[in-house]
Formats: sequence, C-alpha cells, structure tokens
Amino acid sequence: MEFSIITEPASAWSADAVVFFAFKDADEYLPGFSSWMASDADWVAGSPALGDFSGELDNSSVIYGSGSSVQRVLLVGLGEEKDFSVDKFLQAVSTALRKCRELKFRTVGVPLVAFEGIPLEDKLEHFVVAAIEGLYSFDEFKSKKDEKKGLPETIRFLTEDEPPAHLAEMLLKGQAVGQGMGYARDLVNLPPNVANPVYLADEAKKLAKQYGFKFKAMKRKEIIDKGMGAFASVFRGSNDEPRMITLEYCPKDREGQKPLVLVGKGVTFDTGGISLKPTGFIEDMKCDMGGAAAILGFFRAIGTIKPDLPVVGILPCADNMPDASATRPGEVVTSFSGKTIEILNTDAEGRLLLCDALAYSAQFEPAAIIDLATLTGGCIVAFGWDVAAVMDNSALMQNLVIESGTRVGERFWPMPLWDIYKEELKSEVADLKNIGSREGMTIHAGMFLKEFVPEDVPWAHLDIAGPAWRKKKTPAGSAGGTGFGVRTLVEIAERIDLEDM
Repeated sequence: MEFSIITEPASAWSADAVVFFAFKDADEYLPGFSSWMASDADWVAGSPALGDFSGELDNSSVIYGSGSSVQRVLLVGLGEEKDFSVDKFLQAVSTALRKCRELKFRTVGVPLVAFEGIPLEDKLEHFVVAAIEGLYSFDEFKSKKDEKKGLPETIRFLTEDEPPAHLAEMLLKGQAVGQGMGYARDLVNLPPNVANPVYLADEAKKLAKQYGFKFKAMKRKEIIDKGMGAFASVFRGSNDEPRMITLEYCPKDREGQKPLVLVGKGVTFDTGGISLKPTGFIEDMKCDMGGAAAILGFFRAIGTIKPDLPVVGILPCADNMPDASATRPGEVVTSFSGKTIEILNTDAEGRLLLCDALAYSAQFEPAAIIDLATLTGGCIVAFGWDVAAVMDNSALMQNLVIESGTRVGERFWPMPLWDIYKEELKSEVADLKNIGSREGMTIHAGMFLKEFVPEDVPWAHLDIAGPAWRKKKTPAGSAGGTGFGVRTLVEIAERIDLEDM
C-alpha cells in the first residue's frame, strides 16, 4: 500500500472514495466535512445515506456521488466525543480501511481537512499506522490467498494548500512504525517450527545488514561458557539451538554515549518444560517471544526513523521443552550475575532468560533499561487482555512508559515492587527461588528481575502477556500477534533524555 500527499484543488480530487469522520450525536459535523460539503459536494448533504449514519464507533455509511471525480464518501463514526481517545481513533481508521477493502476500493482519498476538529495530535501518523494495522492479515501458510489482500493499493492525503513540511516526516514515521508492528506480528504468528531462535537471529542479522546495525548472536556453547546458567537451564531440553542476539544502533555523533538498552523475552515455544502446561494453555505458546518480536519490530522502525540516541537490543531466545535433559524442579543453577537460583517451576522460565540478559546488559554501560516480556498469566488475570503492567525502580521510567504508551494508544498500569515482596523469593538452598506464591505472582516475577538489574541504572519491566496476543478477531484487528510495544518503544526513543536518567 502506497501513501502520498497530493496538493490540488478540491474539484480535481480523484479517488474511489474519500474518508471523513464524525462524532455520535454531535450537533454539527466536523468543520472540514461541513465546509467541503458546502463548497464542493452539495450532493452529499442531500443523500439519504447521510441519515443512516449514527456516528457510533465502528459505524460507517457509504454515500454515492454522481458526475464527480469523487465517486463515494465513506463517513466513519468516532463514537461519543466525551469518550474519545487515541485508541478510538485507531479503531475508527481500521474500520474505515477494512470497509474500503470489502468494497474493493483501489484508491482511497483522505482530505486533510477531515482531521479538523478531532482533538488529537499527530493525526496523520496515527491514521497511517492504523491503516496498515487494520488491514493486516497473516495467510502465509494458506493455500488459497485472499484476493482482496492487496486492496486498497493507494491512500492519498488530499489538500488544496501546500502542506506543512512536518507532514511528510509524519507520513514517513507512520509507515515505518506500521511496518515495524506488522513485522513483529508476522514473527509472532509464524509457527514454532519456523520461527525458532536461529530464525530470529537470521532476521536480526538481515535488519543489521539493511540498516547498518551491529549484530551478534551467541550460540549454545558461548552462552554456557559465559556462565549464563539461568538462561541455559531453559534450553537444556530443546533440540532447537538457542541464541543470545544483540543489535546496536548508534547515530554518528553519539558514539561513547551510554545507550538505552532493550531486553526482550524470546521463548519461541513454551511447553512449560517439566512443569508442563495443560491443554487449553499450551496451543498459543508460540506467542511467548512477543517481547523479542516487539524489539525487532522497533529496530525495523528506527532503521528508517533514526532517533538521536544509541540503542542496544538484547534478545535471549530459546525453546522450553521437556525431554530427558530438561531442567527438573528443585535444581539449582548459577546465573551470569553469580547469584544462585532454585528452580521450583520450569514454567517460570522467562525470568530465567531475562535475568541473565539483564545482568549481561551491564557491559554496555546502559543509561536506562527496559525489558518486555509475555511473562505471567497473572498479569492477564489482573488487567485482562488489553493492558500491560509496568514495574520499575524509577518513577521517571514509570512515567515515561505510561505517558508514551498513552500517546500512541498502548495502555500500561503500574504495579509496586516493595521490599515486602522479596520474602516470597527467599530460598532455603539458594540465593533466590524462581517463583513466589500464586498471590501476587506478577509482582514476584518483577521483583525477581529487579535483583539482576545493574546497580544504579533506571529500569522498567513491561509485562505484556495480555495485549501482545489477541485470542480472536476484534474491531481492533485480526487474531494472533498484535505488535504491542513497538509504538511505545518508538515514542520513548523520541522522548527520553538519556542524560537526565
């Protein structure tokens, strides 16, 4: 799908349909729609289809024209204005584009005046991201492809006046972010016999070659030789080779500056190991590398956006399988930090990869660290499928994550890491247990990770177990991986001041 900004008189606008928006039960239409009808499309006001429109979120009406270069108007509901938010706009745009695909439109016009009166910043960027995301589908392994998948082919942003220069930058960013999210979704949706740790390493290597990142992937022997006993305990039962992937991005004038380090859980399939998951919970566990996928999607996006700070991605990737070599509950391992861990539940494996990756991150002298992980089912119990948890050692990091997520329609809510929770992690035979009690399990996981964060480094842990995966198709998009986290990370990379950390 191609995007462009076209400057020409409204009388010359050409498209299979032009898209406008309206709020529910508003006394007046949005000003851009009203002025366009009055000056260039009086036939719209007289159409019976306009009376069929309710303005409800996900409601749309197609108004057919006559003798005009604009053949149709697609009017899309935004819901109640008092309830309006970024995610409602994203959903409305997705609805609009899916309707365009359903009707087999090839060229869609979006007058820039259509955004007038919508109380939101960066509307063009949000539109582009939502258009890409709303039309996303994954049919790589289907023998019969959707004949409509390539539609619409073109989206034209239409304006009579010369657009501000920043709109071109916004358009470029929206495409980069949307494509990064789609890439992350593809990685999560690929079956585990394809997207194994070696595959993810190969993908990271391709990104490095395309965008000039530094790349490294440690193999099984090097991981073990470096003393990453916690990480190694996860892949002991798997035939698939593990990888510890690192990607490094640095603008030319930022060499020597301490980087933002991103750590992503990359369990490409999680059986639970010897602590085997039951039927009903195991089938979707190809999604357990959603944190690593989000970071790869982020790197794909910044390859185009080029934010002005150094970033390092660390992705510990492995399968968690239950063969005769697999780690047994009750075993004790030594982590990269030197701390010993009593593994009481092999299904609490994500924190074992992450703790070695967090400790390893010290070699990059990070200014700040963010880790992303589909870590605990308890997070879904607490927040449902649409909200992620944030735990941290820094109010600055917490606020940055929540505010950045809010700006792009990704919701985070804080959980405490008070010292009273450390009691649950004390072991009789080792420094730590890898699980606490069922009550407070998500916090115990965060508290465990906190023990391995390099000293005096601001850090935030994002448990994205719910929003990283969509169990079924919803108005927000198709089932499967969602790419959650990519937009927040891009927003953070543009907002964070590493010198203030």
